[in-house]
Amino acid sequence: MEQLIGFGIYLVTVTCIFAMLAMSLDLQVGACGLMNFGQVVFMMVGAYATAIAANAGINPYACIVISMAVAALLGVVMSLTVKNMGGTYWGILSLSMAELIRLVFLNERWLADGANGLSVLITIPYFSLTVVVSTLFVILILRVIWLSPFGRVIRMIREGDRLPLALGKNVLLFKLETMAIGGAIGGLGGSFYALLNSYISPDDGLPIETFIIWAMVVVGGRGNLLGVVAGTVFIQILFVGSRFLTHIVDIDAGVLAPLRFVLIGLLIMGVMMFRPQGLIPERKRVYRI
Repeated sequence: MEQLIGFGIYLVTVTCIFAMLAMSLDLQVGACGLMNFGQVVFMMVGAYATAIAANAGINPYACIVISMAVAALLGVVMSLTVKNMGGTYWGILSLSMAELIRLVFLNERWLADGANGLSVLITIPYFSLTVVVSTLFVILILRVIWLSPFGRVIRMIREGDRLPLALGKNVLLFKLETMAIGGAIGGLGGSFYALLNSYISPDDGLPIETFIIWAMVVVGGRGNLLGVVAGTVFIQILFVGSRFLTHIVDIDAGVLAPLRFVLIGLLIMGVMMFRPQGLIPERKRVYRI
């Protein structure tokens, strides 16, 4: 029973962490239309920032704040790098930057011990409860953003730059702010990820992780916080629960690992074919005149 309870707490904790990453991506893609194919870089940078700061003896809560600040700064840098790009080009360059940063962590031993990764030798009291409360706080903050004038502008930018430019909006600034906010939330998730596992390595920043986060957003429903959370829960249950298939079906664990990604891929194909708006689609707001 204790093992079952421990596994349940772990599943809730890791689901909340990935919910933050998925909501961060949805703010960029679902709200502002920024095709970010390198979302995992925020998690990786946030996790490494926590590990480096913790090993330097900094307070655990300060490590979390530092991770959010570093990831937000990275979001600004990414925005400035691809400021004149749009659509697919934005996605390709974000993927390239994420992989470039991962390779730096992999090969530069002076920075973060290279392929060996870093151990995180700190923890915080009531860690799982802190993660759950932080996730609820992120949902609240993003809900406020969605309903604010800022949220209305970035949703207008999602449909194209011409109308907001014609209305005198600084499109680049709004994209930059969106990436910074999304980066900070992603850095928060990455910090919790490092604290949960007490370890971070370049292998945690592989592009396949971005694929999983995208699956959560696509399956749940872009532009809907409730849908993104539902998609995260669904994908996590599928991804984690499939590990127990070895006890039910005679299948090798080495075959099951890649098979899980095949199942998620088939799930995305099915959703795109039969319900492209996701499980819980975005609600279109109607403004009365």
